[in-house]
Amino acid sequence: MDIHRRSSCRLLAGVLLAGCLVAGHAHAAGRHAPRPESAAPASTPAQPAPVFDMAPLPVTTGQLVQYILTPTGQVSGMLLADGTQVFCQHELGENLPAIVRPGEQVTINGLKGANQPIVRAYAVTGPRGQRIADVRPPTGDMPFDSPSIGPDVPVDGTVLAPLYGIQGKVQGVIMKDHSIVYVGETNAVRLAAWLRPGAPLHAIGTGVSGERGTAINAREIGPDVNQAIHIEPADAPLPGAFPGSAGYDVIPGGSSAE
Repeated sequence: MDIHRRSSCRLLAGVLLAGCLVAGHAHAAGRHAPRPESAAPASTPAQPAPVFDMAPLPVTTGQLVQYILTPTGQVSGMLLADGTQVFCQHELGENLPAIVRPGEQVTINGLKGANQPIVRAYAVTGPRGQRIADVRPPTGDMPFDSPSIGPDVPVDGTVLAPLYGIQGKVQGVIMKDHSIVYVGETNAVRLAAWLRPGAPLHAIGTGVSGERGTAINAREIGPDVNQAIHIEPADAPLPGAFPGSAGYDVIPGGSSAE
């Protein structure tokens, strides 16, 4: 009996000791584990410190309706609910989706257009307090990056508004379905009757269509597919001899042209 009693006691003591060790490890793990409510918020995209103070610039606030894309899918700006078109440099534009999404409020520090509903953005603050700023020195026109080859993307619908460039000139249209159609400044003047708000429009050209939206560099355009005409795309090369041809290096009026 004593032998069985001592064995039972040893077994019970071992079980109690193991339980204490497990409980101790669990308590230590819980003490060092991060609490859900203390998790760090999503960080703002890392940027160099801006050289200039953006605070004195005019402030524009509004609801983001859509991103303005280039035909290669890069974010070049935003359309706000009141019709304001906000434009920015490439680096600033590519960081916009990280701080503000369509349907959310956004605050912009930037220069407002004198006669057009446009804003040249230098700093943007999203609804969660994240802020990004343009740290590049001022430059001239922003480069128009467009694919010269690629899949054709059709656009059919109704024109919502003219699409402006950073200089305030019309370069295409924004459709009611949020598609962007680029035609270039020269074509925009010639085709103004087709590009007015409320007009039906059919266009086809190279571009992108994805999660961020649709944007094309139109090659054919018209009120409908039956009236569509061919136009020179906005990124078409200047007329002249093609690279590698005999006349490519000839300067008109120069001695080599004789």
